[in-house]
Amino acid sequence: ELAAVIGAERFLAEITTTAALAHPHILPLHDSGAADGFLYYVMPYVEGESLRDRLNREKQLPVADAVRIATEAAGALDYAHRHGVIHRDIKPENILLHDGRALVADFGIALAASRAGGGARMTETGMSLGTPHYMSPEQAMGERDPDARCDVYALGAVTYEMLTGEPPFTGPTAQAIIAKVMSSHPEPVTTLRPTVPGGLGVAVLTALQKLPADRFATAAEFASALTMPGTGTAPSAPKVSSRPWKQLSAVLGILLIGYAIVTTPLWRAARTAAPAVFDVGLPDSAALAFPGTNHRAFSVSPDADFLAYTVKRNDTTEIWYRSLTDGVVQPIPGTRGGTSPRVSPAGRRLAFQQGNRILLVPMSGGQPRILVEGHDVTTILEWVSPTRLMTIDDDGKLVRWLDPDAGQTAATEIDLCQSIQWLEPEQALLCGGTGSDYAHLIEPKTQARRLIRTRSTGAGDSAGAVVPGADFRLIDDRYLVYLSPQGEIRATSYDRSQRQAGRSVALIGGIRREAITSTGQFDIAANGTLVYALGPDGELGRMVRVGPGGPAVPLPIEAGRFLRFDLSPDRRFLAAVVQGVGSQQLRIYDLGGGQRQSSLQGPWVGQPLWSPDGGHLIIDTRDGVRTTLLRVTPGSPLPPDTVFSEPDQGSRVGAYDYMRQLALIGNSSKRIFRTVNPTRKSAPTDTVLRDAAFATFSPDGHWLAYVIVSTGQLVVTPFPRQDRRIPLWGEFAEAIWLSPTSLLFWNSPNPTWYQISINSQTGEPIGKPERWWSDPRFSDTPGWSHRPSHDGGIIYKQGPEQTSAAYLRVVPNWVAQMKRAVDQANPP
Repeated sequence: ELAAVIGAERFLAEITTTAALAHPHILPLHDSGAADGFLYYVMPYVEGESLRDRLNREKQLPVADAVRIATEAAGALDYAHRHGVIHRDIKPENILLHDGRALVADFGIALAASRAGGGARMTETGMSLGTPHYMSPEQAMGERDPDARCDVYALGAVTYEMLTGEPPFTGPTAQAIIAKVMSSHPEPVTTLRPTVPGGLGVAVLTALQKLPADRFATAAEFASALTMPGTGTAPSAPKVSSRPWKQLSAVLGILLIGYAIVTTPLWRAARTAAPAVFDVGLPDSAALAFPGTNHRAFSVSPDADFLAYTVKRNDTTEIWYRSLTDGVVQPIPGTRGGTSPRVSPAGRRLAFQQGNRILLVPMSGGQPRILVEGHDVTTILEWVSPTRLMTIDDDGKLVRWLDPDAGQTAATEIDLCQSIQWLEPEQALLCGGTGSDYAHLIEPKTQARRLIRTRSTGAGDSAGAVVPGADFRLIDDRYLVYLSPQGEIRATSYDRSQRQAGRSVALIGGIRREAITSTGQFDIAANGTLVYALGPDGELGRMVRVGPGGPAVPLPIEAGRFLRFDLSPDRRFLAAVVQGVGSQQLRIYDLGGGQRQSSLQGPWVGQPLWSPDGGHLIIDTRDGVRTTLLRVTPGSPLPPDTVFSEPDQGSRVGAYDYMRQLALIGNSSKRIFRTVNPTRKSAPTDTVLRDAAFATFSPDGHWLAYVIVSTGQLVVTPFPRQDRRIPLWGEFAEAIWLSPTSLLFWNSPNPTWYQISINSQTGEPIGKPERWWSDPRFSDTPGWSHRPSHDGGIIYKQGPEQTSAAYLRVVPNWVAQMKRAVDQANPP
């Protein structure tokens, strides 16, 4: 029928135009043609479901999901409209969901018909463009050439249905529905669902205005309205009677007038300074590679006109260039093996890490220049001025300042810190993450640690609390932006003189973050643009058991943000520290009965270790001021016993000598290990290792395996005499003893486990290490339980399967929006 009305050749020509649309939220067309008199076109197969499928199943969606899907669809429509393409048939059936991400489908037929001048003739043959429930009034009236605002109306109708469970207008026949589209007004969203924020409800009603001139001019404006900070509080729902629609119009008029009075300044600012949120697609062959460690995977230029990002290429990595103004995507010469890219403040140079080296290369590519190399693996790499770089090593204990132009390097040992910002006036690092999951300042010269605490805002919150999170960034001296433990970008006011934060607001959720340090995959350009990668949460994972050569078997407990854990001697109970809302909690899981009990809770809860008889746990806690070693008896109503307490220097329990009942405690800032007897209160400690990391006792207590920090070697030494070091492996590796004669160790970047046999009498290795297991979802430390499982395997946390991303989300003028939201939450 379609071919008969508009002609097959013209139809295929217009399909070719549609195929040129390339956007992360538009389902592409690969090919088209004719065969045996039939027209066809080819689209990729989408694993997932349509929005219609989900609505049939759930009826109403969570508000956050509805806003996200509508915003993604609006981004696709805005892109198409700017390329002269109008969809004309937006409906839930044409929005596909792949891993929850929206893909707008079926641009082809409607475009071909409208472009070919077939609109009137198709109406004559009984074929219509548009679906009655989502058809704009001008389409219902048969207007031959509706503009982009008909798609805005249709998307408004889809959003209305996602929020309320029904389209704006329903009826027994298509004619009845069209009659309501022409003459009636929809009931306010907030009347049908009072929990919908008032601003969001008004935005949907604006998109559904009958006159195109009264709607949003573009899909981008609709998207901005859906995500404006002002839509965060829902007013009480107005009561609307079932009288004639004119009374309903009066109520809507009052709502719209009030909304206009409140938000007109914001709308003007948004239209002039806040372009729509959009997604930047990346090629399948050069997707963004998440590092699986603590590195940030991309960097945005100061003007947000391009970004540099990490790509996985075969068995190595490479850094690529992606323009944010056109479709140029290409590798940057000289960056093979590179990670952690950082674009310079001028946008002309790129610093990056390559193994144990920091290099600098022009953005145009070329021969990279080595700035520094050594055994310490860098986690943080950041420009702190137009000519100065800062690095912090993997353990958060050594900071370097590099001046590439002058060829100068300075290094200072620091207390535990994960930071990306140097505050010049305070001469301090703004820190958070890696065992210090709260905002604080560290002065490298004095090693002084100063907490940032909240002040009372008169909003019912408690003053003096720590600010939990990571990736803290101070903007314009008074706005503190950070990643919360729940994976949200939050912001709060900040008083530098008092080191106090105000009331925080959640701005964007679902940010991809890496395990342990909670490094967030987001970047803020100098011009205020935010670019971020969506989840999965690198800290969210399942606990599994792996035996040699066998598959990973999930434990009978829920997935969670497991940070540190240990298996009881009888292999029945798993003690695990889990990240919660603003705090960490010790949980005991019964692997036989599936039950759990909660115990200790605080801002930072360390490594749990079972005693040899399984009767108690020892665990270290921190509050930003002191480290306290506790002895916890599961199931006991009594509070934990304090073994010892000392000023917080990043100390943590590392291992247990089951023969002598000695706990091994590592100090990450001083690189020493001490032993303590946790069965005694106020127990003294003895230093047993220096220049060490990842130390662990053999099951018989005769040997210690650890890494020599200065050389990077994995070695074994006798205990307690320590009269020699026996080398096992030449690179940094975290080890666990499977038995007195077998050592298992993990080595990146694969990541892979290796097993090596040990002579229990001499400590010498027998043969060479053999590959034992490999899993790309393995997430660095905490890695595994300190005790093998029943079958001689290990228990570890298996992270999400997603190790790359096909797109990044861009929010222009985000900093201005953030400031407005923070100022509203923290009035003078």
